[in-house]
Amino acid sequence: MSYYYYEAEFNNLHVELSKHALHQFIKKMMNENFSLFWRYEDDTILLIIDNHETLYEIPFVRNNDFLTLDVEFLTVYDEIIVEALEVIISRFYGNGVVKKFTGTGGPQYITSYKTGSIQSIIEIDGSEKIIMNRNGSIVEYREYGHNLEPQTVYNITKMEIDYELMELHEAIQENDEQKIKSHKKRLRKLLNRKEEVSQLL
Repeated sequence: MSYYYYEAEFNNLHVELSKHALHQFIKKMMNENFSLFWRYEDDTILLIIDNHETLYEIPFVRNNDFLTLDVEFLTVYDEIIVEALEVIISRFYGNGVVKKFTGTGGPQYITSYKTGSIQSIIEIDGSEKIIMNRNGSIVEYREYGHNLEPQTVYNITKMEIDYELMELHEAIQENDEQKIKSHKKRLRKLLNRKEEVSQLL
């Protein structure tokens, strides 16, 4: 039986997110039956995630109305945690570089984010391929075929849909028509993206 290897490195990651957004991230981790702990160090709060194999320490800088996810270097071997962090980068206009290694001899992907948008993806598999985000937003997957790891994009989109469904549920409970309309609009966009990228799988 072949051994599946997965590793991701986050470099110079900087994201400002609301406490509500952090709460949604924590709910996602708890739904995966991970154990979570807090450790406080001066102005920094460390969220410790135990996926029953490894402990991951994710630092947040405390501010009045929001928290800043500030990571110089972090290695993660759990695909669920990696994809959840990438959702945060994308949704909350984060900056940083994510390097992914799949398989012992598989390709390496280096994704550069700026204000939540993918600026470039470099695929290294003996040759080097650079895929630029020309639109300043999520890459048009049909244009670039399978170079963009469609399965990863599909998984991230599913997680974004889960986040939107949770927020839509809360908006319905609050009877906030404006939020309901906004979340429904984003859900339609995400569902279209999911359908589009599923055709590449």
